[in-house]
Amino acid sequence: MKKNLIFAGILFVTGISQLSAQEKEEKLIPEVTIATKAKQQLHKTGKNVQLLTSKDLEKFKGQNAAEILNQVSGYQITGNFNNGPEPKSLKIRGGKLANVLILVDGIPLKDVTGNDYTATDLRLFASENIESIEILNGASSVLYGSNATVSVINIKTKKSSQQALEGRIGARIGSFGTFGQNISAQGKINHWNYQFSGSNEKSDGISAALGENFDKDGFEKQNANATVGYSTQNFNVTVNAGYQHHYYDFDNGAFEDGKYKGNDTQKFSGLNAQYSYDKGNITFNSRISANERIVRNLNNNTYQDQYSYQGQNIFAELYNQTQFSEHINLVAGIQYETQNLGSKSLPWGGTSMQNVLTLGETEISNFDVFANANLAYQIFHLDLGARLNNHSKYDNHFVYSVNPFILTDLDDNFLKIGYSYATAFIAPTLYQSYGSLPYVLPNFDLKPETNASHELDFSFGKKDRTFVLNASVFSRKEKDVFVYNIVDFNTYAGKFLNVDSNKVKGVELGVQYHFNEKVNVGGNFSFAEKDNPATRLRSPKQRANAFLEILPIKNNRINISYQFTSKRNDAYYDSSNFSTKNVELEAFHLFNLNINQKITKSLDTYLNVGNVLNTSYTDVIGFTTKPRNITLGVEYKF
Repeated sequence: MKKNLIFAGILFVTGISQLSAQEKEEKLIPEVTIATKAKQQLHKTGKNVQLLTSKDLEKFKGQNAAEILNQVSGYQITGNFNNGPEPKSLKIRGGKLANVLILVDGIPLKDVTGNDYTATDLRLFASENIESIEILNGASSVLYGSNATVSVINIKTKKSSQQALEGRIGARIGSFGTFGQNISAQGKINHWNYQFSGSNEKSDGISAALGENFDKDGFEKQNANATVGYSTQNFNVTVNAGYQHHYYDFDNGAFEDGKYKGNDTQKFSGLNAQYSYDKGNITFNSRISANERIVRNLNNNTYQDQYSYQGQNIFAELYNQTQFSEHINLVAGIQYETQNLGSKSLPWGGTSMQNVLTLGETEISNFDVFANANLAYQIFHLDLGARLNNHSKYDNHFVYSVNPFILTDLDDNFLKIGYSYATAFIAPTLYQSYGSLPYVLPNFDLKPETNASHELDFSFGKKDRTFVLNASVFSRKEKDVFVYNIVDFNTYAGKFLNVDSNKVKGVELGVQYHFNEKVNVGGNFSFAEKDNPATRLRSPKQRANAFLEILPIKNNRINISYQFTSKRNDAYYDSSNFSTKNVELEAFHLFNLNINQKITKSLDTYLNVGNVLNTSYTDVIGFTTKPRNITLGVEYKF
């Protein structure tokens, strides 16, 4: 362990060097919206926000959304190193998938068919359509409501051009019989703007389960998105729609081959409108999304539907942001959301699925009021926020946040030190509330899962991010945690209960430094420790990432990245003796390589090599991890 940490630390500190070598030049100061729901310069946010710009994402060409996020400080995405179709479970700051809220262009995109989570499936995203990613770690339910207890991810899609027409066409091939294509077009004509994109990917894959002579488990997925907008000097409105499809093979479980197929689809549409006035703006966001998940199994040489889930989510919010003076800024608004769930299953000996739940008989809704104020006087700042959540099942729940911090401008540099205390909550899912008979019983008396978080943040560096050093120390106490318990030992039926609690503490460190226009280095290290042993499954205490980016010649970029994951506990079901086996997984180190080469002004190529050293390791017990893998791609811009 000590050798592993020393090795990770050496790569981590490579980003620290003498600042005097930095060349002075004019650079843009990046802005984010995730911290306050309003545009804000990155270094001025109360909490440390992580930002991956379009330029940063160039280092990850050929990688999917989960692979990109897995290199963010504090992130561990279980299943990321397994076969492509395997579930990707986010474990951030010792949390679980239910602790995460994913936004697309600032609006939640949810999958309400999950049994204990509502976060949308990262496997469905097309990374070619991502413009930037903003990440806010820590309790953020005041601004974003349920599930924003550990982390909020805002994925911003490609925006329209200022030209009448421009676009890109791309293609790639890779290991495991993988190939993909993508196309997009965008433009602006007078007050109108538009953006269309589509992608397709197909792969033979590798066996999901670990074993000899197991069948390969392939997949295919398609994405289509469209946005049309109209804007004037003070007003803009945008209508968007999207379709995401994932069809894949998977196995029976750890060390067990299988003949299963999954067919997941997600459709969504929404409207965003904003009116700007002298000292602020009024914003309306809305989204309707529908999910369907179908699982099939091979029966007498024919695939038969085994079970399915259908979900529907309607979300709308209206808020106002006002800059009363240089010392006072206020965001206040209302939010409404409703969720519905339907499910079907194949009865024993049956030939077709039957309804278990219908969309019309299951519903959860909430109406929230929230406000967040930023008070500033010279170097002293104070963020104060509160939200009242009114829920159709458990009535009212109140959360709040207090975030004092000191921000000092030192010409082109800044220094920020802050503390925050915030409460947050996770509302019960439809599955937890309504169950799925006969084995999962309903429970309409569930309370929200809650937590309270303390955090200390430190940040120092250049406003343009040519040098940044971040540090965060946090502790979190979780109460009324949802746990599935068997309540009838005759039928082995169970239900979800509020019975568990947990404490989590940890540290995150990050550094990035541009030596000059040719060399850029950076890294991060995270530590998270949980008191409750039952919650430690597949959660490493330590993770580290580092990168070295070199631009050796004109129009060429080489990025070498390193990932370290420490030991962690895992378990699997052993069908040979009908028991659960507990194991400890060894730590592992991975190196990856990405090369970008611009051939002409319009033509780019890239090469991505994952697991360069062909390291043998285990991500999830009983499942195959990817060996060295290669993706080669080309992109033409018009």
